Amino acid sequence: MTQPSVHQLYKCLERVGKGSYGSVYKGVHLPTGNVVALKIIDLDTEDDDVAAIQSEVAFLTQLRDGPNITQYYGCYLDGPRVWIAMELAQGGSILSLMKASPNGCLEEKYVVVVSREVLDALRFLHKNNTIHRDLKAANVLVSGTGKVMLCDFGVSAVLSTSSSKRNTFIGTPYWMAPEVAKAATHSSYDTKADIWSVGIMLYEMIKGAPPNSHIMPEKVVQLIPTMKPPRLAEGEASKELREFSLLCLNEVPSERLTAEDLLKHKWITKSAKVPTTILKDLILRYDAWAKTGDGSAVDPQEPFPWEQCVFA
Repeated sequence: MTQPSVHQLYKCLERVGKGSYGSVYKGVHLPTGNVVALKIIDLDTEDDDVAAIQSEVAFLTQLRDGPNITQYYGCYLDGPRVWIAMELAQGGSILSLMKASPNGCLEEKYVVVVSREVLDALRFLHKNNTIHRDLKAANVLVSGTGKVMLCDFGVSAVLSTSSSKRNTFIGTPYWMAPEVAKAATHSSYDTKADIWSVGIMLYEMIKGAPPNSHIMPEKVVQLIPTMKPPRLAEGEASKELREFSLLCLNEVPSERLTAEDLLKHKWITKSAKVPTTILKDLILRYDAWAKTGDGSAVDPQEPFPWEQCVFA
């Protein structure tokens, strides 16, 4: 029996974002009418690595039952293009939602819920010996109901055992752990690299940009191994958040807490009963901001300048 073509299964609508591999579009699953996300990669026009695409599909297949992981529905070939059908996050990315927030920063009551949900996803990934390797606000999505989802697994890596380490130089520079930045000189790293990135993402959500965002990425990579870890000032966040941040941004990887242990920190546990539906406030604020024309000069799906470089 002939399998239906991707065009018989899905209709592609408007573009809603761009990942490290390919553009993402809103689409419709024609048999059911369900709205989905379609990541479409044109192998003829983009410098995409087929092996990396296969890797992302393999990750999505393996992790489809994980908490707060973008749901994967299928992969299809369409001539030189690859279509990857996934769950659609109607609210967009945390980075996009930040653009409509005061001074481009998120209030702590939202930051703690996002952090809690990201850590829950990382707990699952790390127990399955997987490193995300590209954690940042642009790769954290919010559904229309406020559900938080990690996306963009194009640069993720599976460790053969829980004690294994990687020495591949990959990721987005500003969120890169010191040991990852040193991987070019044969340093190694493990899942604790993601914990450092959580700390940088915290800084990003509170301050509106990652540390050193004014410096060119090539220079940042050289500086990260020797710079002191970034710190939030007393007036920028609560004492609990600042303490939590210190635990993530420890220069010694082995001294960073695991995702599971970080979920037990008092800053996180205080928010245990706060539902993710609170994040719908951010979506409503973004929609109101977009309608006023305040964002008319900005494409909400385009990255900030520091988001445009991913090293692999």
